[in-house]
Amino acid sequence: MKIQKLVLYGFGQHENVEINFQSGMNLLYGPNEAGKTTIQQAILQILFGFPQKNQQELRYEPKTGGKYGGCLYMTDEEFGSWMIERVRGKSSGDVTIHYEDGRTASEEELKRLLRGYDRPAFEAIFSFSLFQLQGLEKMDEEDISRTLLASGTTGLDTLWKIEKRMDKELAGLFKKAGRNPLINQKLKELKELEIEKQKEQQKLSSFEPLTLRKQQVYEQLQALRVEEQQLYEQVEEQRIAMQVLPLQQQQQQVKEQLNAIVHKQFPADGIRRYEELASKQSELHSKKERLLKEQQQIAEEFAVRPYSEQQQIERWVAQEAEWHRLRGDVLSAEQEIRTLEKKRQQAKQRLGVTEEQQLAIEEMDVSIQRERQLEPLVQEQTTAEQQVQALNRMLAEAESDRQEAEQQKIWLAQQRPTEAEYQKLKQLPTVKKKLDEAKARVAIGTSSSSRPIALFFIVMGLVIGAYGVWQQDWIIIGIGIVTVASALWILKKNPVSSGEQETFINQNESLVVELERLKDRIYEYERQSEQLEREITRLDRKLEKLAAELEQVYNQKEQSRLALTQAVRQDPIDSTANIQENFRLLREYQDIVNEQRTWENRLTSNKQQIQQLLEQVEELLGPIPSDVLYERLRGELTKQKEHKEKNRQRQRQIEECNHQLGEANAQLQLVHQEIGELFRLTNVSEKEQYYAAYQQVQDAQLLQRQLAEIHSQLALYSKEPLLFDWTLPELERKRTDTTERLQALRKELTVLVDEQATVDHALAQMESSKTYSEIQQLFEVKKAELDELAKQWMVRKAVMESIRQTMSSWKEHQLPAVLHLANTWFSRLTGNRYSTLQLTGEGYFQAVTTSGQSFMMNELSQATKEQAYLSLRLALASVLADRAPFPIIMDDPFVHFDNERLSRMIEILKEIQPSHQLIYFTCHEEMKTKWAGETAVIEVGK
Repeated sequence: MKIQKLVLYGFGQHENVEINFQSGMNLLYGPNEAGKTTIQQAILQILFGFPQKNQQELRYEPKTGGKYGGCLYMTDEEFGSWMIERVRGKSSGDVTIHYEDGRTASEEELKRLLRGYDRPAFEAIFSFSLFQLQGLEKMDEEDISRTLLASGTTGLDTLWKIEKRMDKELAGLFKKAGRNPLINQKLKELKELEIEKQKEQQKLSSFEPLTLRKQQVYEQLQALRVEEQQLYEQVEEQRIAMQVLPLQQQQQQVKEQLNAIVHKQFPADGIRRYEELASKQSELHSKKERLLKEQQQIAEEFAVRPYSEQQQIERWVAQEAEWHRLRGDVLSAEQEIRTLEKKRQQAKQRLGVTEEQQLAIEEMDVSIQRERQLEPLVQEQTTAEQQVQALNRMLAEAESDRQEAEQQKIWLAQQRPTEAEYQKLKQLPTVKKKLDEAKARVAIGTSSSSRPIALFFIVMGLVIGAYGVWQQDWIIIGIGIVTVASALWILKKNPVSSGEQETFINQNESLVVELERLKDRIYEYERQSEQLEREITRLDRKLEKLAAELEQVYNQKEQSRLALTQAVRQDPIDSTANIQENFRLLREYQDIVNEQRTWENRLTSNKQQIQQLLEQVEELLGPIPSDVLYERLRGELTKQKEHKEKNRQRQRQIEECNHQLGEANAQLQLVHQEIGELFRLTNVSEKEQYYAAYQQVQDAQLLQRQLAEIHSQLALYSKEPLLFDWTLPELERKRTDTTERLQALRKELTVLVDEQATVDHALAQMESSKTYSEIQQLFEVKKAELDELAKQWMVRKAVMESIRQTMSSWKEHQLPAVLHLANTWFSRLTGNRYSTLQLTGEGYFQAVTTSGQSFMMNELSQATKEQAYLSLRLALASVLADRAPFPIIMDDPFVHFDNERLSRMIEILKEIQPSHQLIYFTCHEEMKTKWAGETAVIEVGK
């Protein structure tokens, strides 16, 4: 269950506030008095209702008197998306549930959506604050263990509080060694009254014997009255027995006769049914014997080859055309081989080869591809001869050009400038630059006086700059600065004396002209030298290239010769002279030889197929001449088909006979079963016994009719005594004895009744004493009060036992899963210093270190207690995630944690984020930086 959005109409200091939440971590930050607690209470009160006005919790009604309440937009995997709205109404507010499909619901539906949780149960598991952690420091060992146990089972300590209250009330009712408890006081008062009662009874010493006698007389009277009633019943029973005894004796005789009959049951219409079945059985036996004789007569079978052999003969007959084709191919192949032999001899004569060369020519490669391979080799050799001649001619021309270039190089070396001329030329740039500057200065000096102009520009720049400063315009200030800088540059460049500059120009102008000419001559010399060097280099490269090409052509020529020699080395004859004609003749010869071989192979293959087929047929049918092979096969196939058809007809007759025989056997078995069923019902095994049983059944039916008449007479009596062993004289004697005992009993009853009246009168006088009766009455009152207190004690004791059993059940079923997860987180929070939290047999929690040492909870530091408490609370929420996936609301519980503990706690909360939405309220700004990742930070109060 996730909260998507909170809308507050009016709640405390917040009016018309809307807050959006994300499904993971939501951090609500704001300073003190910003309204964070108000938002927390708004979430709880919208879900679980506004507090009553007489309760301690604040109702947070709007300060300005606006609309009281708000709504929460929720999403739930089980119930989908829905919105709960709670506004002012009845004591806890009017609730409306809105679903996406437009349906609405009320308070009852909200209980289902909240899984039956109320606010205390929700806050005990899914909401905690700093104040709860600080309260652990003030608790003793028992309180801490109870709190931790509640945190790991239900989250509520209500049962523990109830148990403590019941225990206190039990102590107020009764203690073994106590004096003040109410039950102890009542017991003391009863003991005192008992003593007074005994003292009063001692005064009446004869009271107890009379009381005992009264009880004895009462018991004797009851026993005599019971005996009197029994004697009256015996008298009545004996009277009826005098009438019933003769009928019972007759009934016994009939039953003995019935028991002597063995067969008392017989099938309905059994004699007729048996005779019909016996007749039918005889007819079926005759039919079965007739069918067995017919079956023996048609048992002989015609000889038929196996199915595989029949299929083989059919395949051979189907291949008759192939047989005749093979024989025709043999004759054609023999004629074609003779013709090709004549052609081969003619080709041999045209080639003029010997018998030894003949075999080599047959294997020689004379394909068009090889002919084309040899033609380029011959052509390549011819081309190589021509290239050698052309390269020799080009090589001679290049050597002649190289000699001319060397002679020109010698002449040019004689014209090379001296080293002094090169040094003199280096002065040209410097002299020329100075000369140009002098001419420029002379030109400026002769046109006007530059110094007044420069001073004028300086004044103007200063004025412009002052104006720009006054106007605060940076552009005007920049123009003034540029004007002053230009005037200063002019003053710097203006020579002190223009005459000295003219003298310098006259002295160096002719030198510059001379150096310019020297520069042109040196440049022309270097250009020609460079051009001649390039020409010589080009000619050298050309000579090297021609020499390499000549060597390459020689190599190609030699390779062509070797390749041609290698290509025809294995040939039995030289075919390179007239390669096209020789290869044509050789191909014709090889074609004749190959065709002759093909016909020979075909002839051999056909003969092998004929011989193979003949051998297969002879293996099945015996020796057969090849000329009449297929006449014999067709005859054998016809014979097998006739035998097969005759056997098929015989098989149909056998099947029909077997079918009739099976029906007869089935009918015989059915008749036999029916006869056996008749015998089984009669419990006999033979025909004679069956008829004897029929007669016994007729006799039994007669006796049963007599027994029914006796039963109808006995049914007239309401009670039937068991007098099977009595005789009439014995019955008369018993009746007399009973009457005499009844008269004596009446006399004893008269004596006891008189004695009872005398004893009652004496006791009544003793009990009329006023002191004894008052003590007895007070004793009964105190005893009733003690009973009422005992009931109250038992009720409270039962409640305590129920609470303990409930807590024991939670410890056994729910606590292990919570402890398993809590131990993991507790170990992580304590930096693996402690490994587990254990619950002792006395119900106290212990923290166990990784080395196995145990510490009671009061022996731990406040920080470790808080870590244990948080581990159990978060583990319980995680275990209940499937049944109660509520958001976890935290009110600054980690503000006192150091950075390391806080980092570990944040890691654990991130593990819970997939199953629970987290809402964290804080007034500490540094907490915003602690939560890295996708955390929604909501500023409260802005």
